[in-house]
Order: sequence, then structure tokens, then C-alpha cells
Amino acid sequence: MDCTETISWYDANAPTLVNNYERLSAERVHGWVIDLLPNGGAAVLDVGAGSGRDAAWFASRGYSVVAVEPAQGMREAGMRLHPHAEVRWIDDEMPSLDRVKQLGLTFDFIMLSAVWMHLPAQARPWAMRTLISLLNPEGTLAISLRYGPPNENRPGMHAVSEVEVEQLSQVHAASVIRRAQSCDLERSQISWVQLAIRPTYSNASR
Repeated sequence: MDCTETISWYDANAPTLVNNYERLSAERVHGWVIDLLPNGGAAVLDVGAGSGRDAAWFASRGYSVVAVEPAQGMREAGMRLHPHAEVRWIDDEMPSLDRVKQLGLTFDFIMLSAVWMHLPAQARPWAMRTLISLLNPEGTLAISLRYGPPNENRPGMHAVSEVEVEQLSQVHAASVIRRAQSCDLERSQISWVQLAIRPTYSNASR
């Protein structure tokens, strides 16, 4: 899947986007999932790490973090703003995450915040397969889904569906264990649905 146009847009608009992201705290954005986070020392994968705000937050909680960001401008800003020994930055992209796979790691928590809508429908089965394959048996995958009118100035925006995500997770022996909903903190016409997914054979999902 070619996401070049989308990645280029994030790269070109990195200064503005970074400023917007950094205005909001990770605790405020991800409060819905805090009680599902693993114990300290766990491995976390942040896909679409953006400004590094969330990766740094995870690291501050004692996690070892792999931060994936394909847009060079965003990645460089994140490394500059949030230098942390426990955050490893990687230039990689969905749906394959080939460079992440080459690390030979699996993760206790995977965050996919405001990324799913950039994947066209035909790439999503591949993306879900990739994410579940990188998740530990007791791990949690957190995905946020954007609802609202597309940004006409931003390329690569696609409609999303909770049902689609749930069905794709079931194909790979995982299930939605939590659903949350929130209004966008800065845009009244946008809302978000957050889904926490765990392997169905996980003790933590029972």
C-alpha cells in the first residue's frame, strides 16, 4: 500500500501538527485505557507516534517503547522534544511494519491512535494481522477510530467502522474488551470511538 501522499503531508505540516499534539496531555487523551496498561517494565509499541508525546508518557511509566513514525519531520521533532533512553524510534509504516518485525519483539501493549482512518479498507485485514502477530498473548491493542467529516486539506482519509474492526479482530482470535467514546478535544464536529482488543485466549480478557 502506498501512503506516500499522506506521509508527505504529515512531513510538510510537522511544525503545526507537533504544536497541536503537544497542547494535549497523554493522560487526557488516553484516560479511557489507563487501567488496562501493563505493569512497569513492559514492552510498548506506539504506531504513528507523531510528536513523541505518548511514547514519552509510556517511557515515564517505566515501559520500553518502540515508536514508529514514517514522516521524517514528525519523527525528528519527537526525538528532539522527548529524548528518552527507553524510546526507540523507527521509520516504518502500516500495514506491514516490516522493520518492527525485524526486531524480533512482541509487545504487551500496542497503541494505534488516530491512524486507522489512514488505511484504506483493502489494507486493514493485513494491518490487523500484523498488529495481532506483534501482540503478546496477554497483551492489549488500543485503536482509536475517527468519526466526522474528512479534512479536505488532508489526503488519505477513509471511513471507519467499529463493526469492521471487531470482525477483523475475531478473524485473528481476538476480541474487543472495551469500547469508549469521546468528543474531539479541539474540533466539535469530530468524535472518536476507542476500542481495546485482546487475544481471546488471554487470561486478561476473561
